[in-house]
Amino acid sequence: MNHQKGPLGLAAVPFAAVPFAAILLSTALGCTLEDVNSDAIRSNGMFAEMLAISPGKGETVVRVNLTVGGASGTRVELVGDDALVAEADEGPVTLGRIGRGRYEGTLPGESSRAITVRLERGADDDWVEDSVVLPEPYALRHETDVSGGVNRSTPLIISWDPPGAEGETVKWSVDGDCIWSDSGITPDDGVMTVQPEHVRVRPTQAGEECQVIVTLDRSVEQGSNSLFLQGSSLRGIQRRAVDFLSTPAAGEKNGPALSTAALP
Repeated sequence: MNHQKGPLGLAAVPFAAVPFAAILLSTALGCTLEDVNSDAIRSNGMFAEMLAISPGKGETVVRVNLTVGGASGTRVELVGDDALVAEADEGPVTLGRIGRGRYEGTLPGESSRAITVRLERGADDDWVEDSVVLPEPYALRHETDVSGGVNRSTPLIISWDPPGAEGETVKWSVDGDCIWSDSGITPDDGVMTVQPEHVRVRPTQAGEECQVIVTLDRSVEQGSNSLFLQGSSLRGIQRRAVDFLSTPAAGEKNGPALSTAALP
């Protein structure tokens, strides 16, 4: 039985066969109802969430989440001649499947440059291509001495160089096994103070130590200008992180005593 792509990108199902639509759709897609083979979908029926991220290790990781109809739609499995390719100055890299509808590949280098993500297709459909310029890389470091740990009542100062342009921002996040995760936005001016209210111990972890990671994302995001469905996007991120040992706060179990000035 030959299947033709319908106007919405899915294989067409004859009206007379509606009682058997689920069976016919499963046959046409070649997999479960939670997955669809790409040869049953037109390029303009796909939704793509694309990310190019440099974690500061001399490389850029490109990830794509490919679905049908929207972000929460049926996941797409690339088959036949269909392939996702990432490209920069260093040449093209084919993205490999790492999960249902998820693809990943690594480009060498972390400099600010155009990163192109391309869906290559067979002769029966159009190729799709989007690009984003990766932000400028930077180095992140502690300004506070962290050699003996930082207690949770002490602010932590971090800095990075070079800073961004005036008015730009970076996203920060704080994570650790013994604290509540927190995040926010700060000016991309090269310095940030992580206040104690952003490093709050979990009640069940009071008095304990743990490694805490502070992550900064300098990013740019743009909507897709290609045939992908509206809402598809490509983000470029320069991500850097530092860690430290978070120790109990003053007055916390196993922590230093409160100073007399802090007592009521």
